[in-house]
Amino acid sequence: MTSKRIASSIPLDGLSNLPDVILITIISYLSFKECLRTSVLAKRWRYLCRETRNIAFKESEYVDHSVSDKISKRISFVHYMRQWISRYHGRYIETFEINFSIPSKFVAEIQSLIEFAVSRQVKNLVLDFTDPSWISTSWASRYDHVVVQLPVCVYSLTTLESLKIYSCGFDPSKLSNSRLPRKLSIGWIKLPEVDSLLSNSPTLKSLSLDYCWGVEIKNVAGDMKEFVFDRCDFSSFMACSFDLPNVEIFKYSDQILSFDVKRMNMSIKDVYLDFTAEGEYDKRNQRTKLEGSVLSAFLNNLRGARTLTVCPYLLQTIQECEDPLDLLRPMETQHLVLRTRLHVTEFKGIRLLLDNCPNLETLTFDIFNRSIFSYNKSYYGVGPRSYWKKNLTYKSLPKTLKVVVMRNFRGRFGELNVLKFLIQSGRGRWPGREHGPMLERVELYMHSSMAESQKELADDGAAMLQSISGHVQIIVHDP
Repeated sequence: MTSKRIASSIPLDGLSNLPDVILITIISYLSFKECLRTSVLAKRWRYLCRETRNIAFKESEYVDHSVSDKISKRISFVHYMRQWISRYHGRYIETFEINFSIPSKFVAEIQSLIEFAVSRQVKNLVLDFTDPSWISTSWASRYDHVVVQLPVCVYSLTTLESLKIYSCGFDPSKLSNSRLPRKLSIGWIKLPEVDSLLSNSPTLKSLSLDYCWGVEIKNVAGDMKEFVFDRCDFSSFMACSFDLPNVEIFKYSDQILSFDVKRMNMSIKDVYLDFTAEGEYDKRNQRTKLEGSVLSAFLNNLRGARTLTVCPYLLQTIQECEDPLDLLRPMETQHLVLRTRLHVTEFKGIRLLLDNCPNLETLTFDIFNRSIFSYNKSYYGVGPRSYWKKNLTYKSLPKTLKVVVMRNFRGRFGELNVLKFLIQSGRGRWPGREHGPMLERVELYMHSSMAESQKELADDGAAMLQSISGHVQIIVHDP
């Protein structure tokens, strides 16, 4: 067979037959790193990556911080970025990202890279200048002087739809009504002027504040669909009001404030509440009783949530609410996620939520590490071994419950105890089961870092649950 016949017998590459404009669209859906790899596929592909609409320069993919010549590597990384954009052929950019820790010696170069993205009418701009070693705001606040300031040209960019700025200075007053992007994420910076930013934000649909400090925020209002407040430090204790009639995602992870909810979407999709910043306690006091009323009232204002995620501190405090006006009321929740240590201090809080979620379909336990308090002692009459048997019956569970999920399963006593109760209730162990739930399945996600002996214990626990499951399906997911 001649070489011409051999060539004709080989099917043509379908992708290579496509026009360049379609190939560029396809590779733009790849990550930037994968996009660059396409340049070695064939001669025709060599320069296509230089027209991708998604560009991401990440220091972590270029510089190994454990090596001794880190400084020279960072210099080389900056040269690489500048050289790459000098050869860029595209007219428009969808997403432009720079992830470069504290670039104090390269401010001019960073500014020019941002200006390049603006000149290509970028839609999504990500600027992250945080240090990988920062684990909390107390670490980051040592670098109170922000190295990079947002260039003036960004404020007037009319194509900008999403802006994420971490450890990057900006002027809230320059984000005018008509130019504020629909999605704004701010992090790792001192942020005392949130209210002035929100007052100019009729077009803002998503706001995320992450690991900021010196925060002063008294009123969160607008037509937002998403609001995220994650581990920021307030300048002082304050009251905060919420007027978010159209919000669909609401996530709050921080200390307890004096919450005042004026309006909240009663068909909200996802609510996530984390107050672990408040710490732990093993005795009730006047403060915890007050916080129990505050959190119970807050939950009542969020009772339309279809998915609700709560933390151990909330589970412990809501049972202490004594104000009749703030007692927990029935919720519309269909998926309840309990981030829990399964400590006796949380049992009554879990019971309260189960009693007030009549439409619950999925119950998820996301298990934390053990508490500093002993699992063996009782908590105001609640015993670790007897509670699930004596204080709950199949009638206590929502009739609609179909699925139970446990994440970070280790096969410990507390985990097995609650799962055994749920399975026995769901499969109708007691008479009159038509009044209880008809559980369909239990999914166990094994903890990802267990010693061999711990893994054997978890496997034995899963096998025991299998033996009593009846019609309930037990599914085990190994990490």
